[in-house]
Amino acid sequence: MASIFGLNSSGDNNYFNSLSGLSSSNKSSNDSSVFSGMISGASALGDYSMIQNGTYKKLLNAYYNRNSSSTATETDKKEMINLNTANADASALNSSINKLMGTAVTEENRDTIKENIKSLVENYNSVIDSASEVDNTSVLRQALWMTQGTSANSSTLTDIGLSVGENNKLTFDEEKFDKADLAVMKSLFTGTSSFMGRLASRSSQIASAAINALTGSSGSAYNSSAGYTGVNSKSIIDTLT
Repeated sequence: MASIFGLNSSGDNNYFNSLSGLSSSNKSSNDSSVFSGMISGASALGDYSMIQNGTYKKLLNAYYNRNSSSTATETDKKEMINLNTANADASALNSSINKLMGTAVTEENRDTIKENIKSLVENYNSVIDSASEVDNTSVLRQALWMTQGTSANSSTLTDIGLSVGENNKLTFDEEKFDKADLAVMKSLFTGTSSFMGRLASRSSQIASAAINALTGSSGSAYNSSAGYTGVNSKSIIDTLT
């Protein structure tokens, strides 16, 4: 029979035979080996007792629960990193929009405006990437509404070289921008109700949603005990990207 916990049936027989075969003449010399056998036997009986009373099952459950907890913790950490990235990207987008809107739309500033738009496009696309990695409905919805607002203005944006490309990301045609009408730029860049004004508001809302998720506010992927709950956000991500 295969050994369990280090003992088998043959070992048990040898142990009991050694007890029954002791004589007064060799008792002293065999005391040590008998004592060792008793310890081994007690260990086996202890293991058997642990199986009977369910201790091993409890130990196994504790082990697997610990591993599950570790997996959940790793998920928590990853989601926190993703939320922080989404917040940083949305904040960077907001800054680039404000910089663009703060630049006077004049022929003299055309090159400056172009550089500002290039920065905006980069940050805009980063928001789409980082938001799609987040498992939070509030962040995803805000990002989705951002892309929908951009698509709704695509015909006007095209006039200044901005186009909605693959996966809702922006592309920038610099040559087309160089020939663009300044009046069109003014209509897109000036005022809180302009396209850029609304985009600034949306980027701020994405950043706020990410912060709220990190602090456990409404729409968060975390509950009041800071435990990760998860959300079914696949359909939103599919639409976003």
